[in-house]
Amino acid sequence: MVSTVFSDMIVSATDLRKNQKRWLEAASQSPITINYGHSRLALVNRDQIRNLYIQKYYTELVLKACQEFLKGLKSETFPWVESLSTEEKVEFHKELLTCVMKSIITENWSQLEYLIQDWKATAETARSPEVVKALQDEGISSEYVTLE
Repeated sequence: MVSTVFSDMIVSATDLRKNQKRWLEAASQSPITINYGHSRLALVNRDQIRNLYIQKYYTELVLKACQEFLKGLKSETFPWVESLSTEEKVEFHKELLTCVMKSIITENWSQLEYLIQDWKATAETARSPEVVKALQDEGISSEYVTLE
């Protein structure tokens, strides 16, 4: 067994077979590399891989959006952002970066998804003033119905 730069343990296929329970328990906590002939195979907790894929997706998305923002390009990543004012675009950019950093640390990606959905809704209402008016319209109180 050898520890590598990537902090995983390297075991032979024979050692894996002999001590299967030990290595499977260890793999639930951190990756295990198995030497199998000339190949190196990884035994990794599924939740860790899932989080890595989610992190990769959102990191690429946010980096692309930041690149568009910094170059002053029309956003292909979030096309709806064009409906926001300049100040709102800056605020969205700041919140996006803060939220993605928190998500990477906590491994909770729902807050980032909520942030994107909220800003998209803000952009859609900015694009449709009639929707804003309808949302703000309180109606006529004499037409209200009491629910029992």
